[in-house]
Amino acid sequence: MIPTNICQSCGMPMAAIDHFGTNSDNSKSEDYCCFCFQKGQFTHSKTMEEVIEENLTYMDGSEKADGYALSREEARVKMKIDLPRLKRWRAHQTTHQEYYKAVNQVIDFINKNLHTPITLSDLASVAHISGFHFHRIFKAVMGESPGDYIQRLRLEKSAFKLQTTRLSITEIAEQTGYQSVQALGKAFKKRFKVTPTVFRKQPEEIKAPVYLVKKLSLSPKIKTILDKTVIYTRVHNPYQYADAYIKAWKKLLHFMKLNGIPGGLYEYLTLSHDISTITRPENCRIYACISCPEKIQADGIFGIQTIPGGLYAVFLHKGPYKELDTLYCNIYRNWITESNYHLRDTCFFEKYLNSLDVVPGEELLTEVYIPIDHG
Repeated sequence: MIPTNICQSCGMPMAAIDHFGTNSDNSKSEDYCCFCFQKGQFTHSKTMEEVIEENLTYMDGSEKADGYALSREEARVKMKIDLPRLKRWRAHQTTHQEYYKAVNQVIDFINKNLHTPITLSDLASVAHISGFHFHRIFKAVMGESPGDYIQRLRLEKSAFKLQTTRLSITEIAEQTGYQSVQALGKAFKKRFKVTPTVFRKQPEEIKAPVYLVKKLSLSPKIKTILDKTVIYTRVHNPYQYADAYIKAWKKLLHFMKLNGIPGGLYEYLTLSHDISTITRPENCRIYACISCPEKIQADGIFGIQTIPGGLYAVFLHKGPYKELDTLYCNIYRNWITESNYHLRDTCFFEKYLNSLDVVPGEELLTEVYIPIDHG
């Protein structure tokens, strides 16, 4: 049982009667503190995620669990476990699942329309939430405002195209939603501290000298595939947490099991929209996916999206997943520039042909699908 002297909204202790909130008849509320509840009404409409972040700002280093001091990240994780058990949030779990579902739909919309003008009202309409509330919900879930998120994606996509294509800066501006070269140049310099022209000439990691990265002899198969519908969940901070992929796959497989869909019948994929040499690792859009022909509804952190069909260069990698970085570096730095193809403007993905549950790391087989067009 949760002690009654814990606020059932923010989770903070109510150590004195003065800390208790008030009901509509001005009697003391034993459930909620005076900061969250006054005269029978909640004082704020923050999401649970916003409450967690606000609580973190009050940390003074004295917070403990089982006698051990908590780091900021440990406290965040603990609150994500504890708060959903509280009275206020138990009653709102369905609403919060809908918030995640709405944000997933908006992110899919942004990914498909990054080259066109996108307004807050467009996004709110996709989410079926009013503009004011949508802005708060999106920021609480994604950690960025919708405008900042779109701007960052456009600039990172511009940087990737500068490094991996021969497109002119005018063409890149058009493909990333900027109305002019000048608009792109101004925003680009603010983010990367140099102009697009200078950035293209710099020896970034993806263009590192050959002696720094083992050069591979690559002979991909060129395939045309059909659209592929997948159910997905995001892999959070995979470059910071070693178990990020494991947690994402466990959540996804559990969701499939709850929906009565056997796990052995479908393809297991990882879908990526970014590369970590340009995008901050914590912001990389990486998704654990399972192809699923069944009729299934998106729910909360689980979404449905379609991987576009078309022409792909398919590279077969044998060995540990950690060696895939070398493969990607060779694809973008050597194979693309030396081939008769150029990159198509969509996501790339990996398909896992076996797993560590069955074979040792040296025997892992992974297909890497790079979207291409004829040059």
